[in-house]
Amino acid sequence: MSARSETLNRQSPFVVDAVTFGFGRKETAVQSPVLKHVSLAIASGEVLGILGPNGSGKSTLLKILMRILVPQQGRVELFGQPHDAVAQAEIARRVAFVPQETQQAFPFTISEMVLMGRYPHHNRTWGPGWESSEDRAVAMQAMSDLGVAHLGGRLITNVSGGERQRAVIARALAQEPEVLLLDEPTAFLDLHHQLEIARIIRRLNQERGLTVVLVSHDLNLASQYCDRLLLLREGEIAAVGSPEEVIAGESLERVYDCPVLVDRHPQSGMPRVTLPV
Repeated sequence: MSARSETLNRQSPFVVDAVTFGFGRKETAVQSPVLKHVSLAIASGEVLGILGPNGSGKSTLLKILMRILVPQQGRVELFGQPHDAVAQAEIARRVAFVPQETQQAFPFTISEMVLMGRYPHHNRTWGPGWESSEDRAVAMQAMSDLGVAHLGGRLITNVSGGERQRAVIARALAQEPEVLLLDEPTAFLDLHHQLEIARIIRRLNQERGLTVVLVSHDLNLASQYCDRLLLLREGEIAAVGSPEEVIAGESLERVYDCPVLVDRHPQSGMPRVTLPV
């Protein structure tokens, strides 16, 4: 069904309409598309989780939303405007992207790295003293929100994986975006830090009304912390809806090609997935 027929506000942050994408030149026919006729409207203020097996197109869809990639077919709208008509600087001010790989080649301090998130709000040349007192205040608030303010003087290369991930998200928040795109924000983290990042994302969504779109392989974490889920299989939408609608045994077994057990979490009552022995 076309995203235009969904009953979501036309000022949804993103409307994706019949998007097809395959790697190769835009003018050539798409031989092996990574995404196939994907249509979706993302509601303002929601947390949307994108799920699916490896190679199903999850990260590709996220990069199309950020205009890192451009679809060969279909269209994307950002706040009611054609995606390709919006200046990249405007996208950077309104949408923040946290990629899966966040390794830092240069030993910036955490404060310096988070301040880089303010750059889209400036027209002047990057250099010493470019930041204003407002920029520093916004960066400090972002570090405080993510619990890394006390690490401001530490090199990003000398902190733990969980601390680095929180700092990278703080840099994204320093952009003061309306939409936050996260590619596997809890990947490579231990259980404590996975839960911490998930709770922080949900708190920021609730306190700021921040729209969040995140890619995850963790079905249970997505079920607990997302308002809505999009399940992809081989580049196509297999299911979209609430966690109760998407985290269902039959759908998951078809998409992941393995048996699963779905029951209810004893505290939240949300769907929970386990694998049979």
